[in-house]
Amino acid sequence: MFTKITLTLVCLAFALAQSQAQTNRKNELGLLLGATVTPQLKASAPTPTNIEIGSGITFQLTYARQLSRRRNASFYLEVPALAVPLQNIKTLLGAAPRNYDSFFVAPGLRLKLVPHARVSPWLSAGGGYALFDESAERVSGTHNLTRGTSGGAVQFGAGIDMKTPVRLLVPIGARLEARDFYTSKPTYNVNTGGSFQHNVVFSGGLVLRF
Repeated sequence: MFTKITLTLVCLAFALAQSQAQTNRKNELGLLLGATVTPQLKASAPTPTNIEIGSGITFQLTYARQLSRRRNASFYLEVPALAVPLQNIKTLLGAAPRNYDSFFVAPGLRLKLVPHARVSPWLSAGGGYALFDESAERVSGTHNLTRGTSGGAVQFGAGIDMKTPVRLLVPIGARLEARDFYTSKPTYNVNTGGSFQHNVVFSGGLVLRF
């Protein structure tokens, strides 16, 4: 599903570029690949035990629309959407799921500094939605009945955009970024204290401007 959405938006970007020979290039479409790192959790029952969560390959698509532009800064409305197909869980607690996958979307605002420069740093903040799908099997090998968890998400990010001479119908730049999605937790079937967890995403890729 995420791949279909990505292809649809890429085709839309190319279509807009062809239909508008002259444009202010107020739209951006970021196609990024990275990794999500989730800090270790502590379970309190029946005895204090760690829950280690493996890193997961992350596919990210971010659409942004420029709201205003000045000499030294520009503001964007952005919608980052991320899919993490698999994060394995390592723990001694048999009730925990073996793994889970996740999807985050958190619309927000981005402040880009020196947008005319070849390298432009930026900051981002927003909020939205998190969806987790826990595995059908628990660590103990038994069937996991608690699957499908959703909740809120708050996102903070920073990165740099780099202009390149590459052009394929539209100008193509490069991006490196890091984001922290502070979200509700998957259902671990044990008490891990609190209701939220950090999901730190490091990624890089291409930016299409049209």
